[in-house]
Amino acid sequence: MTAWMLWIETTTNEEARALDRGIWEVVGRHEPDGSFAAQAPGPAPENGEFWADALDRIKDDPDERYAMARRHLPLPAAWREMAIALRTKIRKARREKTDYENLLRELHHLAAMWSYTDYGYIERIPYARLASLDLAYHRIGCECLPLLGATDRRWMKELWGEPSNHTTASELYEDMLAADIARITADRKREDTKRMGRFLDDWNKEEVETPPTRETAPPPRRGLLGWLFRR
Repeated sequence: MTAWMLWIETTTNEEARALDRGIWEVVGRHEPDGSFAAQAPGPAPENGEFWADALDRIKDDPDERYAMARRHLPLPAAWREMAIALRTKIRKARREKTDYENLLRELHHLAAMWSYTDYGYIERIPYARLASLDLAYHRIGCECLPLLGATDRRWMKELWGEPSNHTTASELYEDMLAADIARITADRKREDTKRMGRFLDDWNKEEVETPPTRETAPPPRRGLLGWLFRR
């Protein structure tokens, strides 16, 4: 894993925004053949390897699976992988007749946080704020949390009874979510405008370079969209 900040370490809106941009901000570069490539860095690797590929080799170890997936929150697959790891540990504890309530509570909290909003917004919300919300079982229940399965819900009701309410974090904190979505949408609009401006500046700079001679003239230039997306 690199030294990049993790989402689970973010405490402010700006930290979450900077992390998201560091992963998905498109960076342009000139290729040796004279073409121009635009690509985002993507999620941090695990020792130089794409994290999902690295996870395949340790998926039989629930502790390592959990830890690796947690490093890659809030990617959608990371929530699912953490839930799988927790279920594996709960099943083992049930077989051995040892206590598993804390594991089950963690699974519930994970599912409750994920119900706040989908990927596309959640990555720009600091983990510290999301994790601090009151998402207790008696407030949010379990039937409306998509990350949970039927067995998870049965285990919870066995230990904690039937809650008086079943909802989601997005409904419990509707006003906060609306403010988050408005903020994130405005941020991205400004970023898109700046990004297009940079691309156009680079394009114009390339246009005004020393005119090629007949011997050095390149093939016909791609259109702007083709230049950006290498089509």
